[in-house]
Amino acid sequence: MDIFTMRIKTSIILMFSQRTIIALTASLLTIFCVPYANAEEEKISESIVEPQLVDPKEKPGKAIFTKYGIADDIPKLGLSSLTQGQHLVEHVKRSVQIDEQISQSEVFLVQNTDEKENIDLRIKYNPVNLAKEEDVIEHIQDNTRTEYRLRDYIQSYDDKSVKAVELENGHVEISFNYSKYGLPQDIAYFRFMRVKIDVKDGQPLSMVLTNSQPFTYDKYTIHTYHQKIIFKTLPSGKVLIKRKSTVLDGETKKNKTFKLTTITTPVAYYDDDEITVLDEKLLLEASDPRMREARVKVDNLFPLMGDMIRRKGIDIPKPYGISVSYRKQEMEFAFTDFNVLGIDFNDLFDPSKSIGTVSAESLVLRGDVYILPFWNIYGLFGKIKVEANVNADYTGKAGDIIKDKLNDKLTGLGDAFCKEVTFVCEQGNLNIPLQLQYDVVGFGTTLAVGYREFFASVTGTYSMTRLEGNSEFSEGILTVQPMLGYQLVDYRTQFFVGAEYQGLKPYTSGTIDSVEVNGEKFNFNVGIDLEKWAYLVGVNKEFGKNYNVTVLFNKGETRTAGTVNFGYRF
Repeated sequence: MDIFTMRIKTSIILMFSQRTIIALTASLLTIFCVPYANAEEEKISESIVEPQLVDPKEKPGKAIFTKYGIADDIPKLGLSSLTQGQHLVEHVKRSVQIDEQISQSEVFLVQNTDEKENIDLRIKYNPVNLAKEEDVIEHIQDNTRTEYRLRDYIQSYDDKSVKAVELENGHVEISFNYSKYGLPQDIAYFRFMRVKIDVKDGQPLSMVLTNSQPFTYDKYTIHTYHQKIIFKTLPSGKVLIKRKSTVLDGETKKNKTFKLTTITTPVAYYDDDEITVLDEKLLLEASDPRMREARVKVDNLFPLMGDMIRRKGIDIPKPYGISVSYRKQEMEFAFTDFNVLGIDFNDLFDPSKSIGTVSAESLVLRGDVYILPFWNIYGLFGKIKVEANVNADYTGKAGDIIKDKLNDKLTGLGDAFCKEVTFVCEQGNLNIPLQLQYDVVGFGTTLAVGYREFFASVTGTYSMTRLEGNSEFSEGILTVQPMLGYQLVDYRTQFFVGAEYQGLKPYTSGTIDSVEVNGEKFNFNVGIDLEKWAYLVGVNKEFGKNYNVTVLFNKGETRTAGTVNFGYRF
């Protein structure tokens, strides 16, 4: 029963961030792009530059950035422009074309950072400049939240993919791929991006991102993606985004052509030691008190310490989740004791030669929350349907007792009785079918750690059942699942192996309130012989930003089980 099973979300291996701020940032629309023929590309020399490592511990990719005098955190600007300064104002023009229908919008994004580095993000807009065909503010809020989470993304590029080519005109082309580790599900398509930075005299001039294969973005299939960033270097040496354009070309689910174009123009940068105004006219427009505002809520209470983990380039799942699971478990076991209504029946039924088979089906609803990035807690409730069959070995001793009693009364009477009622006097098997319905409630927790493709977790669940018609729950059962896993990062799929411990007691006892014998409630205490451990294998597949399906299989000496879990995170 998945009452005992915690969905393993390997995204536990990952993690991302959120805070408070009013934002504007060119990367806001990092999510909109299309192929673009770069007319500025030049012929290249024959040799690819190999990095010279000064520090043996220095990574080759970083060494290339250092060699040509640029910071190795520039790749992050392709993911998020919120890293440019503490206070930003940006202007965003957005155009959506579906077949021949075009809708256009423009807004301002404002970011402000307090002394504790909490960020406040706001959208300022004139309703007249918003497209009526879509909820533009909601789309921009979603994009801004994504950029906010990515602003501290350290593991932004794959170090092994960094290459440098010196062009004939004195420019240097530095190329790389984004790292496939740590990318959150909603921007996982960045693992398909190929990036080129144009550098001259130690200054980055531009950065171009294009996709290597189609991918899914929101509800669209994107065939081509193109993003181009033009950089501006201040006298202080600080590198900023001067202009950012992104274009996505693809199609809708109904096979209509789709094109999304976004142009982000930074208006002003404010830092403690300098103010840079790039467009005074737009800044004046953004300062109009008649402009409306929408605040972008970017921070969540849970998981605690989430920001700290995200700054290390680790993605974490969305904090809240609900899931429904179906589990079927088959068990076969021996008995050690029969006691009903306080009467010992071991002389009448031989426990060691009796066998019980149980088929249990459960449907369980669970809600969970990540308290810490590596610690999840959950509660559950559901229904269990049990079909059981007890094949009891009847010793025939009851017939012997009756036979002797009757013979004492009248010689031969007992013999005659046993001759006519053979099933009472002879040894044999007695089949007792049972059909029971239970309510189940419980709670549990999961701890997990991971590195790149590998992860480990342990889940513990404490659950209690109540036979329908009864008012009280039975004594609880502890289930533990330690697991090791491997994930296919590009496919957002995780495989795992492990074990499952079900802490079933060596007896099952209880009272059936609805059944009375001589005025007493029917009670029973039956000893059973079960193997508590079984091995476990499973797979988890993520779909889009919020959904996942998990399939588990258990096999042990006395039980076999299969579980299917459908989950939603938000």
